[in-house]
Amino acid sequence: MDGTRGRDAGPAGRYAGRSADERRAQRREQLRAAALEVIAEEGIGGLKVRALCARAGLNDRYFYEAYGHTDRLLYELVGEELAEVVAAVMGVIVTAPADARIRLRAVVEAGVAAIADHPARRRLAIDMQTTDELRQRRTDLVGVVAQVMLDQGRELLGDAAVTGVHAELAARTVAHGGLEILIEWLRGELDIDRAQLIDFLVAMILTAAEITTTVQREMAAG
Repeated sequence: MDGTRGRDAGPAGRYAGRSADERRAQRREQLRAAALEVIAEEGIGGLKVRALCARAGLNDRYFYEAYGHTDRLLYELVGEELAEVVAAVMGVIVTAPADARIRLRAVVEAGVAAIADHPARRRLAIDMQTTDELRQRRTDLVGVVAQVMLDQGRELLGDAAVTGVHAELAARTVAHGGLEILIEWLRGELDIDRAQLIDFLVAMILTAAEITTTVQREMAAG
């Protein structure tokens, strides 16, 4: 345990060659790494202070010094892991060809891989309906995905892109549905492989414009 103090202390408050701030930062990283391992193995329900500190090799008091509550650690990690997923997708958008189908497939493949191939993210995605805060983060992610869809539509299709409130609602509908299908697949509830999942998600996103046109026609007729 990193519970000793005073021994090997150097000048200017340094201990074992590190300043107090450096030691605090290292302990935070130990706790974060331990939390991601626990989430991957047990889900967010496994985030208990004593278990985390035992895995990190730290005294309990260092957890309370750094975070105070497991929820604070959890939501910090969720924000950072979701940002990593979005960054992976945006990185593909920057480099993929300006062809709607080719770019869309590359983006979907990157998004699925960023979640499915990372054990903690995989479990976080499954657990994102378990608290009000996580449900809000899921809603925020849907908003980001929908906005990316709309932005890419305008960039790649120009004047042919469908716009307006119905396009926004269609994008959110597709984003919600796509995320739910992904989560069901991660849970093992769908008897399809990754290639089939990606094929379906790509096809579903490509229908967003058709959904918008159909909705507009039906609403005008009503």
